[in-house]
Amino acid sequence: MDNLKPAVFLNRDATIIDTVGLAAGTDQIRLFSDTIPALQILSRNYDLFVLAHESGISDNRVSCHQVAGVNLAIDDLLRRKSVRIKKWYVCPHSGNHSCRCMTPNSTLMQEAAARYGIDLSQSFMIGNHPDDVRCGESIGVFGLYLLSGGGARHLTDLPSDRLVFHSLLDAAHWIGRHPKPAEQLEASVRRASAVVKQGGLVAFPTETVYGLGADAFNPQAVARIYEAKGRPLHNPLIVHISDIEQLESLVDDIPLTARSLIDRFWPGPLTLVFRKKNCVPDIVTAGHPTVAVRMPIHPLAAKLIRLSETPIAAPSANIFGRTSATSASHVLEQLHNACDVLIDGGACRIGLESTVVSVAGPKLVLLRPGSLSVEELETAAGTDIFTGAPATDPDKMQSPGMLTSHYQTVTPLYITSDAHFFSDRPDVGVLLFENTHRAFAGPVRTLSPSGDLKEAAVNLYTAMRGLDALDLCAIAAELLPERGLGLAINDRLRKASVKSKILHPTSCAAITRGYEPL
Repeated sequence: MDNLKPAVFLNRDATIIDTVGLAAGTDQIRLFSDTIPALQILSRNYDLFVLAHESGISDNRVSCHQVAGVNLAIDDLLRRKSVRIKKWYVCPHSGNHSCRCMTPNSTLMQEAAARYGIDLSQSFMIGNHPDDVRCGESIGVFGLYLLSGGGARHLTDLPSDRLVFHSLLDAAHWIGRHPKPAEQLEASVRRASAVVKQGGLVAFPTETVYGLGADAFNPQAVARIYEAKGRPLHNPLIVHISDIEQLESLVDDIPLTARSLIDRFWPGPLTLVFRKKNCVPDIVTAGHPTVAVRMPIHPLAAKLIRLSETPIAAPSANIFGRTSATSASHVLEQLHNACDVLIDGGACRIGLESTVVSVAGPKLVLLRPGSLSVEELETAAGTDIFTGAPATDPDKMQSPGMLTSHYQTVTPLYITSDAHFFSDRPDVGVLLFENTHRAFAGPVRTLSPSGDLKEAAVNLYTAMRGLDALDLCAIAAELLPERGLGLAINDRLRKASVKSKILHPTSCAAITRGYEPL
């Protein structure tokens, strides 16, 4: 038993190769840009196994010989980079949950364990479909879920307590830091809760973005949040709770319309603004008579709040005005060692800040758009929801996200009606919604190759940060369709842009680093 080794099992398609669906020939092999470095990191301490789920075999669209050829070609590419795959497994993957990789006992992984002496309890499964995670966990393997290759579109089928990652490289780094993941996550949350009780700062994941939190009833601790972020004191914070009893400790009254929204959307990505009790420190609410409250659904956030035995005031874990953090590495990039404990819970599933609605007055008012549509909110509340104007007066700022300028990259970002205006500019990065046949001289980030708004939301801040790190002259972004999540994404892009106007072709040539053409 002492000689057993840990392993990492990887789904082939959309995990190590950028292919979704049929891969019948070597001409269809496209490694992700981070595949090689990720596998090099993993291979230092783990045996690697790849599972190719090839349903094309079952319906005769591809032969076993063709699949073997693709696997052999990938294996050759990896070996040249000093990455050795212990075994390539192929499952015809009929889709009826009776195939060898999908049965409750996941016989392919068990076969690998028996043949190669693998300790499944110390091993990991990485894939971009909920079934990849389930089949690993059915035999004691810790499952990690990737958002690549359309993974974001299947998130609704993945239990909320499973960890997700933007890329294979992110997952590889996380595994390196968490060889005993369940134990380490538990210890991290307990350590963070102790820090909160002692008046410290913790960074933690939620389903929306990472938060930088402190005891909401400790003014000195909350003051450290403002200091760490460089956040102006006129910008109020959101208070995060784990149960209704904590809400009652913060607010004077819970209107009936608010109860309807709570019943439908809590826990979840909805922040409600109430009239506050006097016991809520003014520094939390920027002196306003209202307090913004949310109950996150993320299990690590919920457990942290519960163990801390107090509501936690927490804005996004980033420098004020910059792009929000949707992974632990994003937190470290901007805040470094500003927090006492960082709970690394992978990537955030939604990737956009919460929807904010005021229930403090006679009308319900949308203060910040998010992943919940106005139509959903109105249906649940049984009344109209009005849209609040962006705050230019600090005295009227009832919640975060109301400023006209926010979520900004260091590189100037411009909204454009057609990013192809910049096609000949290698020094301009382009941010697109979906795949395009247009060619660009500069770097391009596509939020969702298939045009899926949920996937676009998950990838927004990561894409913005990726372009921001390339020392470009500018970033040109096209707006998304003005519907559903597109409204919230466009809100973030407009607030991140240098100007609220649309950038026209006559201005494009004038863009140079540090110069605003409009």
